[in-house]
Amino acid sequence: MNIELIANFSYIVSAVLFIFGLKMLGSPATARRGNMLSSIAMLIAVCAGLTAEGIVSYEFIIGGMVVGSVIGALAARLVGMTSMRTEGRRVGKECMSRWSP
Repeated sequence: MNIELIANFSYIVSAVLFIFGLKMLGSPATARRGNMLSSIAMLIAVCAGLTAEGIVSYEFIIGGMVVGSVIGALAARLVGMTSMRTEGRRVGKECMSRWSP
């Protein structure tokens, strides 16, 4: 198969995944899955673009993924989540007292 044909097919697949991922971000129940789909779509698009044009080889892409994964995992462990809302409910005593009859 021609590399340009594979790249064009990859662009179409990534566009479809982006659309479904963005649609899933609209609901708290499917937002996590939508974020994952959009991330996979971006990975496919970047890999297709870089390899089709001959900019970098697969080894550099895999190396970048490993380095990025380590940095992301460290950042996820070190950065605390603050003021997270849960499923559209208000959390906290001041919110509960303000909205209670």
